[in-house]
Amino acid sequence: MDDNNRMMSEILQKKLGNYNLKEDNFVAPGEITVTITLSEYRSLVANDATRKQAIEKANDDKYVRETEIKAVKEENARLKGENYDLKTQVDDLKAQIAELTGKDDS
Repeated sequence: MDDNNRMMSEILQKKLGNYNLKEDNFVAPGEITVTITLSEYRSLVANDATRKQAIEKANDDKYVRETEIKAVKEENARLKGENYDLKTQVDDLKAQIAELTGKDDS
């Protein structure tokens, strides 16, 4: 039982020890480990690098799309304002025509 307590103490100390110090490079007694080949390790590293590149590309694409969306929204707001101004001008011209011809165009 004392040996079990010592082993648990070592595992807990490893897991809860120092948050600033990485202690992932040794095995505490009784801890489960996995052995991989160098080829498997290289594959994992390559997959991680590829994944990071894909994430970076996606973030770049997102930035480009957000910039385009912002430009389109600004153009949309400008065109809505221009459309409103033109409708107002058309209504004013209709009113002027109605006054000049004496007709009510309603």
